[in-house]
Amino acid sequence: MENKLTWGLILVNFIVFEILFSLPLASREIVVELLSFSYGTSFEAWRWVTSMFVHANASHFFFNMLGLYFFGKILEEEISKQWYIAIYFIGGFMGSFVFMFSNPSPVIGASGAMFAVMGAAMFLNPVKKIHIYVIPLTSGIVAIFFVIVETFILYMQPDFGNVAHIAHIGGLATGAIFAFFHSPKKSLKGMILLGISLALIVILAPIFGFITGIGGIILQVLDLIIGFVLYGIANAISVIWV
Repeated sequence: MENKLTWGLILVNFIVFEILFSLPLASREIVVELLSFSYGTSFEAWRWVTSMFVHANASHFFFNMLGLYFFGKILEEEISKQWYIAIYFIGGFMGSFVFMFSNPSPVIGASGAMFAVMGAAMFLNPVKKIHIYVIPLTSGIVAIFFVIVETFILYMQPDFGNVAHIAHIGGLATGAIFAFFHSPKKSLKGMILLGISLALIVILAPIFGFITGIGGIILQVLDLIIGFVLYGIANAISVIWV
């Protein structure tokens, strides 16, 4: 199997999700509280890791794993497995670290780690085609679109959707810094290509808006279907606790 590390991380996240959502609601809330991360619990070392593998719902899980799948495959082909793991976890740590100074609420999810993977991949190979919006686009264009959306939301509505957008930016910055540290020349070339990608997005905004709009609708449908499957599996597992 190719991209074993990416699939392995997705599998671990999947197993945690299914076990968590197979629990009775009261038990699930207790477990989430024990595994989540916040400023007040930052001295409890395990939370830095466990919070990265807990997701709030099926949509939270689906979109994080979707991003990890596409950008993780790119990154796994560019760097060693050891560096890949380092980026994933350090990105997650930095996402939580940045978040705890901006919001006292608990944070969960692999978003910081996923954005770190994306941040490194977008500089090391910005021309790789991916199908995250069904219609193929380069990884650089998709990553820039993500950055624009995250920056806009962070500036206009930092608490939009109860999502830790500042943690996304923290993870993204971690991945980008690593890329320049790991391969300065390739990253500089990637930055130039990202600049060209940004210009294309601006010039062809209506076209990219249409593509991402249609792709977004398809993703929402997939989200509903996958959510139904994920919760169905969790319900099947729940007989263990009866």
